[in-house]
Amino acid sequence: MEIWPHILRLLEKSGESAYPSECCGFVLGRRETSGTVRGLSVVAVDNAQAPDKRRCRFLMEAEDFLRAEQAAAAQGLELTAVFHSHPDHPAEPSEEDLAHALPFYHYLITAVAQGQAQETTCWRLASDRSGFVREPLTIVDKAPGNGEKSPAARPPRSAPAGHGKPEAS
Repeated sequence: MEIWPHILRLLEKSGESAYPSECCGFVLGRRETSGTVRGLSVVAVDNAQAPDKRRCRFLMEAEDFLRAEQAAAAQGLELTAVFHSHPDHPAEPSEEDLAHALPFYHYLITAVAQGQAQETTCWRLASDRSGFVREPLTIVDKAPGNGEKSPAARPPRSAPAGHGKPEAS
């Protein structure tokens, strides 16, 4: 998956703002014929999980998915990824993430330690639903082939790799 630097920063800020709770939302974008998925827009959602469970769980309502799909359609995009944060845990999927994952989305997870975003990783649900497969998350300045440019000017880079296992998310 490819995202612009400002999209990465929006994901990080969302996690930092929600800390010590999990944040959640959607990334809207395009699936190119080459198979590349480009995240171009972020729709943050209020974590609907019970307040006492938000530190290690997130919940998005059906209406949140509907509003994200409508926002995507209005922008000529599609819902390509679900994002959330892991407060004080690594940016790796938990058993809770696995139990609620859908097969057609990318999953972007931002680790937030003591209120500061540390890293963001990208995952896809395995076809047999046995777990997640890590996918590259590339930060780009230009979406090739369509002339769209990011307002931030940094050379392309990959997001850092994660370590360890989260307890729950």
